[in-house]
Formats: sequence, structure tokens, C-alpha cells
Amino acid sequence: MNRRPDSPASSSLEQAVAWRVRLTESPELFREGFSAWLASDPANEQAWRAVQTPWLFLGEQSASPGVVRLRRSALVHAYNALRSNWLRAKLRRPPVRLAAAACVLFAFTAGLIWWQHRPVVYRTGPGEQRSVRLADGSRIVLDASTEVTVRYTADARSLALVRGQARFDDVHDPLRPFTVTVDGRKVVATGTAFDVNLIGSQLQVTLLKGHVVILPAGASVKPFLRVGAPGGNPHMADVAVTGIPPNLDRIALDPGEQLVVAAHAAPRVTRVDVRRVTAWQRGQLVFRNEPLEQVLASIDRYIPEPIIAGDARTESMRISGVYQEGDVDGFVGTITHYLPLRAHVRANGTVVLTYQASNPAASGPPTRR
Repeated sequence: MNRRPDSPASSSLEQAVAWRVRLTESPELFREGFSAWLASDPANEQAWRAVQTPWLFLGEQSASPGVVRLRRSALVHAYNALRSNWLRAKLRRPPVRLAAAACVLFAFTAGLIWWQHRPVVYRTGPGEQRSVRLADGSRIVLDASTEVTVRYTADARSLALVRGQARFDDVHDPLRPFTVTVDGRKVVATGTAFDVNLIGSQLQVTLLKGHVVILPAGASVKPFLRVGAPGGNPHMADVAVTGIPPNLDRIALDPGEQLVVAAHAAPRVTRVDVRRVTAWQRGQLVFRNEPLEQVLASIDRYIPEPIIAGDARTESMRISGVYQEGDVDGFVGTITHYLPLRAHVRANGTVVLTYQASNPAASGPPTRR
């Protein structure tokens, strides 16, 4: 059954368009009023999603000139309709229809684009770092040889770390949980900064500030609002989590804690030096008694040709130290000086480290073969 323009749903839709315009122009001025309006009626939340879904999509695709023009045009249509409504109160109904029509046109046009695009993908190559500001103000810093996918909807901000390492600084949104899926886990954040490192067969999640919960990747995370007591905050945000297997609980981290998930080992949470974990953002790699196999996996992100361990004994050796990203000669020279290792450079540029029983202090540069 079709609803009349003056039905409650149409009224909520008109108000949602108005709030979208106001928040675009002056977010700080209208944020408190918007929160109260959103919590006052479930129909308001539904109408807001109808307006916000295509808007967020266009924000996610903002690098496209065509999308920029479409978004600007949609906002102008909605703004003009609502401005006419405010200035001519006695002629409310035509502007109401115009505002709703602009919103429907906006959603329809964006919907056509939606099905033609995959999630936005951000990548870096060897030795490259990149900082990305997302549509909601959240930020991702990608380390070298890293790939992150991003999909924003009205209900969720779903990201995935495909490979590499990245820092995530999310802006809290009570209606859209911020999640990062990686290696069978889902990190759920609310106004948080955290580092995720997928290194070899090991996953490391380090909380820098705020609060995160790590769940199985299949867990469903949905927002909900809890109405506050009279005289208190109009609403507060939380997330509802479902679909967690009974034998696998959530893991919560405090700032300065790191979750390590490795094959054939139980997940463990330890306190770490945050500056050491984030040293890659300052161009350094810091290792403390770590197996050489894992160290090489980190270093290989910054160089065009890999450094590999030629035998199991070499892989298991542990090293410590501070190294500059991309300084292959400095790294190889240091470890072959202090460890019983010999370096060979293949014709394709790959450096192979192998164990040798004795290692003279003046062993010289790596040999080539």
C-alpha cells in the first residue's frame, strides 16, 4: 500500500533529509539535536538509514569526479527543497514532496552505482606507506606491502586487512560498528586506535588507546540504542554480538595489550611497548629476541627482492636490534657479523642466509653466485 505524503513515514523522511543537510553544513552545531531526534522514534532511525546509506556510498567513492558531481547535485536539490519549506511555511506540502522526491532520486541514482562497484581497496607496494582518510573521518595508515578493503553502509563500517600491517583510528559512530576482519578474526572498535599485523602465519592485534573486542570472523555485530534514564543522556551506543560459538569467547584488550594468534598455539595476550609496535610509522623496525623467520617476513615488506633463510636452524635463530626500513646491506651486515650466518646473493637479487659453524668477525660482504 502506498503511503500518503503526509504519513508518519513521509514526515520522518523529510526530517532525515533535513538533518543530512544540517550535519553536512554544521556538524558540531546540530549533532546534539540530531542524536535526540534519532532516539525519539524508531521511524526516525529507519528514515535516517534510507538517506544515509546512499550518502555514505558516495562518500566512500568520493575520489571519482562523477560521484563528486552527483553528491553535490543531490545535496543542492535537498537543500533547496528544505529551504523553500522553511521560508514558506504556509505552503509546506509541495516542498515536502520535493524533498522526498529529491531523496528518492538520490537513493535510486546511488543504488545504480552501488551495484557497479566493489569495496574500495587500498594497497601499498614494497617500501611504500600510505595514510587514508575515510568518509567518516576515520584514518588508516598502511605499512609497506599492505592491502585493506573498505565497505561502508548505513549499518556498518566493514574493513578487512588482506595482508601486511596497518594502524586504524576510527571515529565513534553509535549506529555503525567499526570492524576489521583479518585471518579469521574480527576486531570491533568504538572510537579506538589499534594496530593489526599479519606477519607470516601469525596475527598480532595491539590496542594503542580506547577499547577493542576480538571475535570470530563469523560473529554478527549489530548496533542498538539504549534509552537513558530521565534527566540523563538521551541515548547511549552499544553493540549486540551474535553467532559466537559456545567454546570460543570474545577477547577484550586494554591499551598497551597485544593479542597474538599463531598456528598450533592458544591465543595469548601480553603487555607490549607501544612505541616499539608502532616504530614502523617512524621508518624503523624494532625486534626483541624474535625468531629470524618472523624478522625476515617483516623486512621483506620493504625490499623488492626477499631475504630468505636457507635452513631450519637459521629460521629459528633469535635476534634483537633496531633497523632502518629498506636498509638491506645494513641488516645483512649486522646479523652476519654477530651470528654464525653466511649470506649469498642469487642472480635475481634474493639474499639467502645459511648457518655456518664458525663466523669470523671480519667475514666481509655477502658473496654472490
